[in-house]
Amino acid sequence: MHYFEATLLSIVLMLAILVDVLRFPLIKKDRGSRFFAELTIAYSIYLVITIFICLGREGIVLYPIPINRILWTLHYLSFPLLLGMWMHFNALNVIDNEKLVNLLSLIHAIPLAVLTMIVILDIPRQQFYPFNIAYEHMLPSAGTTYMIILSFFFCLAMLLPTLGHRKELPGSFLFISMLLPVAFTTSFIAFYVTHTHVMFTMVNSFMMVLYYLIGQRDSVRTDPLTGLPSYALLKRKMIRIFRFRSPYAVVLLDIENFRYFNSRYGQFIGDQMLINLADYLRTLANANEVFRISNDQFCLCFPATKEETALSITNQIENRLNQPWILNERSVHIQVNMAIISIPQQAETLEEFKQAVNQLLLEIKTVRSKSLIVYTRESMIDHERKLNIISALRESIKFPDQVVVHYQPIYDAKTEQLVSAEALMRIKDRHLGFLQPDAFISLAEQTGLIVQLTQIVLAKVCRFIKQLPEDNSPLSHIAMNLSGEDFESKTLGKILLNIIEKEGVNPKQIGFEITESVVLQSYETVSDVMIELSLKKITFALDDFGTGYSNLRALIDLPYDYVKFDKSVIHAAENNPSMLSLLTEMLHKMGKCVIAEGVETKEQLALIRSVGIERVQGYYFSKPLEEEIFHNLVVKARKD
Repeated sequence: MHYFEATLLSIVLMLAILVDVLRFPLIKKDRGSRFFAELTIAYSIYLVITIFICLGREGIVLYPIPINRILWTLHYLSFPLLLGMWMHFNALNVIDNEKLVNLLSLIHAIPLAVLTMIVILDIPRQQFYPFNIAYEHMLPSAGTTYMIILSFFFCLAMLLPTLGHRKELPGSFLFISMLLPVAFTTSFIAFYVTHTHVMFTMVNSFMMVLYYLIGQRDSVRTDPLTGLPSYALLKRKMIRIFRFRSPYAVVLLDIENFRYFNSRYGQFIGDQMLINLADYLRTLANANEVFRISNDQFCLCFPATKEETALSITNQIENRLNQPWILNERSVHIQVNMAIISIPQQAETLEEFKQAVNQLLLEIKTVRSKSLIVYTRESMIDHERKLNIISALRESIKFPDQVVVHYQPIYDAKTEQLVSAEALMRIKDRHLGFLQPDAFISLAEQTGLIVQLTQIVLAKVCRFIKQLPEDNSPLSHIAMNLSGEDFESKTLGKILLNIIEKEGVNPKQIGFEITESVVLQSYETVSDVMIELSLKKITFALDDFGTGYSNLRALIDLPYDYVKFDKSVIHAAENNPSMLSLLTEMLHKMGKCVIAEGVETKEQLALIRSVGIERVQGYYFSKPLEEEIFHNLVVKARKD
């Protein structure tokens, strides 16, 4: 291939990379990606020099002899210089030790620096780097030999670290790191034989494109189900937005309780729901403005000069969600919570944007009472508090004394005698003070810390039971809550039984409360654990009945002893007690004992007595009590 044609093709390839980087910047900002940009610039300079030389060779431009000498000297000096840069770039990607990379590069730079000084000083005399009269190629000389030997040395310096770290490198990256020195070695053999640099130029261009494509492939993912671009591509888009400070609006969407949706309707309907939602969101924005950022979370990112534009989009989404979706001839509904970020008003850098997204997704998961959250910089204070709470939870696991258990008594509705209690967790942090459950439970569940906290609370409850008088105790059992995250472990039953056995407590003195939503998230696992524990006479209560999705299968099949009506059900029944009466009668026929939560007034107590509810819990009788106070209450109830 002619010099000029090879160079033009290489320039086109470099321009293609440049245009694509401007449109979709690479996400990675490590030393490797930055040095790749520097390598691209150096190679582009080499191509420009080559174009000038080609123009002179073709007679299109006539240069004075000194200019010819300088151009050709720079041209051939760039061979080992580019190889040295490739060697450094390969070391950055292969070796994790930054100091070692810098040391090796310094050692390799010494002979290159010596060559550069000799060549520059030799330009007027042209003894070290002699050219033929037409300046077409170098003549055999010490300079030519030195340059080729140095280039082979750089190729070897690429190969050895790659071989040394071959077990640590991904397959595709190991291949390209091995190909790099082999390809350049081949190009220099061709150069030595033919005295032409065509293959060297083509190898440079090929390796640049190959590295770029691998980098893009690793940073960009398209969701295979919906066909939407992923969060990685969203971040690339945001880099460009922040670079040009363009006004944009970002709308985050989170499908509420999507795990239940899949459990209820099946995986196929769940996938169809995601596809239909993605198709609808595409109608609200262009193809490159809708993203799927996780399993049940989407994002719209579109130009917006006014906040009203984003609000208009969210209103359209809310109106559509109020209507049913027809999937596989079934009518279904979903609830989607949303949040808005205004760019650059509320986030001026990619780092600020990522912090805002993390905060909003966390808030969407924890604040279910809001269907739309508008992000502000002031809300970062709240986000930082949540991070501090998470740190406090981790510290409480290390120091269980910071986990405090309060006990709320449960009474017989007719006799008003103490019959059982519910154990409620509190956190006493040295920095944040006394934390109530509504401040940390959802965060503990999202981070998975609730699993260890549950085990700590169970051990404390067991120790408390051991302190109570054994004879004539008024308590049938003490119950505590189990979270959906607890059931992520298939050995949960064995873990809980081991704790009870280790503490030396009769299992029938322990009870667990499980909400409907937890059962629906993982019905089979919950069923297995409940059956395993019920064989040891451990009691179970279906908690918060009436607030979630009614599931008669769970009531019939699972070994529940108690059903707890949520306080919202009791409050609603004050105006219409007939539904409460019907539910109570149904549960009694199923052999369940009913507990009314949140009873606060004498009128509510009279209501639950009138419908036949057996047990009552609420502030009318007692708030949650500290361990010592509750201990005294139990002892007093025994004496009475």
